[in-house]
Amino acid sequence: MTSSTLAYAARLFLAATLALTAARLLGLTNIYWAAMPVWVVIQPHREDMALRAVLRVAGTLVGAGIGIAALTWIPVPGIALTVALTAALGVGIAYRIGTHWAYGFTLMAITIGVVVMPALGMGADAIPLALDRVACTLLGVISVTAVNWLFTPARRAPMPPRPNPHFVQQLWLRMAAVAVLTGGATLIDAHFTHPAATAAALSVIVFSSVLGSMPNPRPAVRFLVPGVALGVLAAVAYRGLTHLSGGDQTELLILAFAFIAGGALLRAHPRTTLMGIDINMCFLLAGEIGAPGHSLPVTAAGAAAMFIGSVAIATLMFFLSRLHPPAATA
Repeated sequence: MTSSTLAYAARLFLAATLALTAARLLGLTNIYWAAMPVWVVIQPHREDMALRAVLRVAGTLVGAGIGIAALTWIPVPGIALTVALTAALGVGIAYRIGTHWAYGFTLMAITIGVVVMPALGMGADAIPLALDRVACTLLGVISVTAVNWLFTPARRAPMPPRPNPHFVQQLWLRMAAVAVLTGGATLIDAHFTHPAATAAALSVIVFSSVLGSMPNPRPAVRFLVPGVALGVLAAVAYRGLTHLSGGDQTELLILAFAFIAGGALLRAHPRTTLMGIDINMCFLLAGEIGAPGHSLPVTAAGAAAMFIGSVAIATLMFFLSRLHPPAATA
């Protein structure tokens, strides 16, 4: 492993641990969400990283606002429809844009599920949950940008142009698939209160939104299933080891840092960078890092549900992308 890769991994580790520590000191509930932006906001060029940081916050705010409004004023069937339409619209616009500017719409699609699913399936209070997630997102964005800004070169060439227009059939196929998947996941989550149901529902909306918005999801699909598998296995291992700490939250966080160090190396290495994103995200989410979390059996059930959801979405998006592939570049 080269010195540049190690330095890159060290910056990712520092950004993630700073975000988690700041969230803990501020008394936020779901502090693991603060490390989420670290793995995806980081970009090879400074301008792209700044754009991703802004779009991450903007998409989170819009998605959270729609989710809170739906939970406040709309009954459950209407909430499912709102989630389905918002996710489908976000994915459709992101897919149509096809450049870095699409990222905000993908986050809008994801965030409405992040706010709605725990509120329906686990009875969480929507407004505090949304504000907590927004605050964590801000901390993560600030941390990764501040740590990496001076080490990230400016773009020397213009930003790549938008890809050639894609087949309209592919756009509608993806939007319809995301709408059906996210709407169905919302309805199921509303009727099953086990945390595993919420984990499955979250995996459906996150993976379908991310893959559905990509011009060509096949490279990401190739690494998704093994990445999710390793991430949820790490989460289960982490929860198993937490029993040795006696529940001390500081010790739990320090233990998580050891796992995050390995995840940072995987994210930084060119051969494992795509898989590293999925590993780190699923570890943080399934393991509820830094939070009291659930028991080991419940964590394992949620991890299994998340893995099954990833396999289903990866398979579906792979075949959808093959039905009407992108138009050939001129």
